[in-house]
Amino acid sequence: MNPVRNRSGDPDFIVFSIGDSRKPSTWSNVPYFFTRTLERKGFSVERVNIGPPRSVQLLFDVPWKALCRVFGKQTRFTYLRSALNRRITEAKIKRTLQAFPQGHCVFMTYSFGAGPGRPYTLFCDQTFEDHIVYYDERKPDKLEHPTIVAERMNLRNAGHVVAFFPELAEKLKTLHGDKVKYYGNVVNIDEVEVDADRLIQLKKDTNEVVFIGNNRYKEGLVRLVDAVRLLNRSSGAQITVNVVGMDRLELPTAPANVKFHGYLDKGNPAQKRAYMDILERSRLFINPMPKWGAFSASCEAMYLYTPVVIVAYNEFEATFGKVDRVGFGLATGEPEELAGAIAGLMADERTWTEKAHAAHATTQAMTWGNYVSRLLSDLGIRSGA
Repeated sequence: MNPVRNRSGDPDFIVFSIGDSRKPSTWSNVPYFFTRTLERKGFSVERVNIGPPRSVQLLFDVPWKALCRVFGKQTRFTYLRSALNRRITEAKIKRTLQAFPQGHCVFMTYSFGAGPGRPYTLFCDQTFEDHIVYYDERKPDKLEHPTIVAERMNLRNAGHVVAFFPELAEKLKTLHGDKVKYYGNVVNIDEVEVDADRLIQLKKDTNEVVFIGNNRYKEGLVRLVDAVRLLNRSSGAQITVNVVGMDRLELPTAPANVKFHGYLDKGNPAQKRAYMDILERSRLFINPMPKWGAFSASCEAMYLYTPVVIVAYNEFEATFGKVDRVGFGLATGEPEELAGAIAGLMADERTWTEKAHAAHATTQAMTWGNYVSRLLSDLGIRSGA
């Protein structure tokens, strides 16, 4: 192993993340797998959590969000985006940079950077401005604007910008040139050999489907529950829905064939095994939310030979091509359409099998090892792993 290191004894990489990168629960496992992969390639990593203390965040956000609901104000401004938190966070970043004058800085957010005096890489899935415009279909408000200004400055000053999705990468390239890179995407599970024949047969022997998403995806779960109610009216095999990310309290009217597993933490061995068991035996991954169908979770399911049933959205099809190649692309995600898609895939074993194999094939090379190797190559850093 021959990584090109600094000579000061400082870490090779200083990774800043909003949340603890030692925990898989932080940002869909991305900081966890990224830092762990760097270490497995022989690099030393200093992890820096630049997220605000949860108690402080809740003290501000709970009454603020309640006030916004009362007055009907739609905003994504929270304590995280406040001027106070920005000053505190920038001071923490400055202290870290002074403590470690060497070592390459990676910010797993576009909202903070090292400033113009220190080379750094930005790594994120979406700018704050794009997030507001895409999901809320509105212009940012005055409270949100300072974060947008800060992100634009960070993107200008960065030596290297990694975009997690192809359409975002193209947009950022028009503004910032070739320093913007897109390396494909990743599957956020451990790199393990999978037995295709065993998994295919296991899935065929069940009538289970999986829905993954927290309360923000509740609309999609309601649609799925209504679709399964329609399907289960017949006397045939009944479909079971495994829900990961929500508890029954979120949807107490759901029938008994909807099994709620809550949030399953990959940092907990028993919960990780439960999560993998659900993915391995599920015949379909279903999330009929418009605009975004739990991308990371869908990749994990596809790697384990699970066709997807989602509303076709741009970044998915820009990454993988048409949804119908690896599952079923819904037009609206309404219960009647969803029920028809599920019934069709369940009944046509040959088509389902072809899509299951295609789903795995399209994600097979999406390993963290490959992803980090491409980043290191562009940074001019060598390792033996």
